[in-house]
Amino acid sequence: MISKTRFSHFFLGFLLFLSPTLVSLVAEPCGTMITSFDKPVVLKTDWLFRKGDNLDWRDESVEESFWVKRSVPDYGISKTENLTGYHWYRCSFYLPDNYTTPVEPIAIQLGRIRDIDEFYLNGTLIDKTGTVLPRLEVDFQKIRIYSLPTHLLKPGLNVMAIRIYAATNLNGLKEAPTIAKERLLREAVFSKELFAMVCGYVFVFMGIYFLVGSIVRGRAGENFFFALFSIFMGIYVLIRTQHRDILFESFTWSYVAELLVLICLPAFFINFMHQYLKLKRNIVLLVYEVFLSVLFIITLFFRNPKTWILVIALFNYALPIAMGLVIYLFIKNGKTNIKKVKFILIGIACLLPTILIDSLSALEIIISMPGTLYLGFLIFLVMISIQLSNDIVIGLENFIEQEKELIQMERVKTGFLINLSSEFKSGMEKIKSAIENITTNQSKSIVKDVVKPSAKKAAKKKSKVTNTKHIGDPVKQAEDHISYMSYMVEEAILLRKLEERTYIPFYESFSVLELVKNCVASVENHLGQHRKNTFIDIKPNDLEIYFPKELLFCILRNLVENAYQYTDPKTDIHIEFFNRDGYHQLIVMDEGMGLSQIEMETIFQKFVRGYRDKKNDIPGAGIGLTLVEASSNFLSGTVSLKSSEGMGAKFTIRIPEKPKK
Repeated sequence: MISKTRFSHFFLGFLLFLSPTLVSLVAEPCGTMITSFDKPVVLKTDWLFRKGDNLDWRDESVEESFWVKRSVPDYGISKTENLTGYHWYRCSFYLPDNYTTPVEPIAIQLGRIRDIDEFYLNGTLIDKTGTVLPRLEVDFQKIRIYSLPTHLLKPGLNVMAIRIYAATNLNGLKEAPTIAKERLLREAVFSKELFAMVCGYVFVFMGIYFLVGSIVRGRAGENFFFALFSIFMGIYVLIRTQHRDILFESFTWSYVAELLVLICLPAFFINFMHQYLKLKRNIVLLVYEVFLSVLFIITLFFRNPKTWILVIALFNYALPIAMGLVIYLFIKNGKTNIKKVKFILIGIACLLPTILIDSLSALEIIISMPGTLYLGFLIFLVMISIQLSNDIVIGLENFIEQEKELIQMERVKTGFLINLSSEFKSGMEKIKSAIENITTNQSKSIVKDVVKPSAKKAAKKKSKVTNTKHIGDPVKQAEDHISYMSYMVEEAILLRKLEERTYIPFYESFSVLELVKNCVASVENHLGQHRKNTFIDIKPNDLEIYFPKELLFCILRNLVENAYQYTDPKTDIHIEFFNRDGYHQLIVMDEGMGLSQIEMETIFQKFVRGYRDKKNDIPGAGIGLTLVEASSNFLSGTVSLKSSEGMGAKFTIRIPEKPKK
């Protein structure tokens, strides 16, 4: 069961995703000086408005006595004047005397306009949407973005004029025009509709899933009607985005299709509820379906905005009947089927407010908020899908529980190994401390013997010193071995932190050459190999970087140690480090036995070791290369391997110079 807190977080997350990115827009009045197009400029106030039509009003200078100043957006049904027909908007702006042509194309976004428009800049027609003659072709859903030709922009005064034809008593600009780089304007439009497009495809694919299920399982009832409802809902959402221009060549047919799809939705959902609850169809439902059928047929023949407004009004007036039928079904059968419809109830509770908002915005009583409707339907359809896919949900829950158990078992196993390693490390440190104490006591004993004057005792002292030297070699070996085991444990702990993303890197400046030399010396001391054929190439030689020194040393040590362990002491080993294209690049290359293709595919996996012929003879835990890859990935880098049997191996590490914040 989803707790109230988790559900509220889920809902809030969707709202944050739904809301468009807030961009700092500069709102300016007409007549402003635009010094740069780097930031979008919104021309919101001091627009000149005049009803009527005269092509001379497109010119740069007109008599402004009969024009009225208005602020935009300026839309809706006017109760004081008849706005059907032509009306004009004019706005000016200034460019500085040192104005230069912008590198990127500049455009103006006018938003959606009722119903037909022509845009002029300095008296020249730039672009238009829709036509009045020879026949009326409107498009009040297209977002107008018109490019501003650079040769028409000039220093000083620039005048814009918008000629609008309203087919109904609805006027004006639905958005305040914005001037900015064309790329930014188009990206903003796409980002605003991205959520709607994703929802549309989700609805369609969800409907196809249930439609196939109804055919395969032979259940042509509730699944069939829900599939139709989901598919039509998805099509309706997609038509209301930029897909309108992709699916249809004519806006008229696209809007007719939008209305037809909308009319079908209530009938599909009510039939779904009747099928799902196994109820008989009543007379009210039949009458409502007849009404929708008549409305569907007459909509096929409507081709202008006035008739479309009538269709929307009739649909909205009859919509409460559909809501009443659904509420009646729940009241009559809710008590006996509460478990069966609880998720549907949640979905309806989220959907009803969004339907009301969308209906009011369709009538342009309030500002259009389509994202709210998409969110409501997304939650609504998901809830119904959960209700219908009970078996799938149960199976998914079982799968999730199994995955949780496996993850928990892995965590227990990893925790056990790490804890055991920690205990082992602690024990080794104690042994090391004890050995140091023994060595210290022996040294003190030798010092006491030195101060004795007797020649005989001096001879004994010499003998003791010689014996101590012989004893000291294995002690030193034990200390080295314990130090190495401690380092292995530290690597295991580091790997765990990297995998759990809990490691906090410490950035510092250091010399790369000095680090490489120290690393090579450490490996040689541990392995007892002092090679003269290890070549170090740092470009430049005095290169210093700002980087997590511990991680680079860890990567380098594991690669160098592998190169030493799996190659003949007489073969060459090359270590290179340089910066290129914003990346630190480390290359460790040897001429050893190489790796087969099968070994290369698994060599970076945990506890997997290559070189099958010798791996049992060489000590190691099988996490060295895993740690190399984990460290590189943690720093947003990559590790690549080139090798073949008998041809050596070449490891290349590429890590960005600048850490990601």
